[in-house]
Amino acid sequence: MFHFNPMAGNACFRGGGGGNSWIRVGWKPPSTGMFKLNTDGASKGNPGKAGAGGLIRNHEGRWVAGFCHNIGTTNSLEAEVTAIRDGLELVNRLRLTNVDVETDSKLAVQLIAGSIFSGEQVNSLVNDCRRLMEEIGSTTLTHVYREANACADILANLGVVADGLEVYANTPSCVAHQLHNDAIGVEYSRQMKQHADIRVFEGEISNVSVGWRCNTDWLQGSYSGGEMVCLQGAHSGNFKIDYVRCPSFIAAV
Repeated sequence: MFHFNPMAGNACFRGGGGGNSWIRVGWKPPSTGMFKLNTDGASKGNPGKAGAGGLIRNHEGRWVAGFCHNIGTTNSLEAEVTAIRDGLELVNRLRLTNVDVETDSKLAVQLIAGSIFSGEQVNSLVNDCRRLMEEIGSTTLTHVYREANACADILANLGVVADGLEVYANTPSCVAHQLHNDAIGVEYSRQMKQHADIRVFEGEISNVSVGWRCNTDWLQGSYSGGEMVCLQGAHSGNFKIDYVRCPSFIAAV
């Protein structure tokens, strides 16, 4: 049985008024007897040269296994989902159960949860992830902030220049310092923006691409520097958006 963090399903792109606040963020160990898999993807150019990476730790924050993977040229979303798939394959190979899976990609969590759809290539990876989670059993998939995913980020960037798929039984030197900081509970400050809901009009959306799947219209693009996916408002054969409003947006932030 696998579960998705319900908080990850409530993401939306927001803008407007409000203030800012600060929180403390850091990696948290799993419960005693459990394992945690952190994964990340990197794409230099989006699309561009891409890598996937991740690591498995025990409840003491100690290294169990890890990997990095050069996946050629692709976009950041495919890199993120590939990293989750690769990490789950490693978990399965090691015959581990009771595994918490964390990624800093809200969109990847949404895709695997089945609340939104993407292109054929990414959906194939998503199906692999679902199958592996079923095979492993007792897994959770949760979105975390990037400050809690720093070790996986290092490995994903290592994957960009790696020679194919590399699996590590021991801690690579490049990640040892961050692994130690995570294990002793080092936390980092993160600024949280507090915004009001907005309406986004057709003329304000840029870099738009349209795709259709499972009779669900979706639109992908950017607004004010933030990547987003719109689940409503795009119409086949007559591309016109009057307006869309939160929670139609899922932000990749």
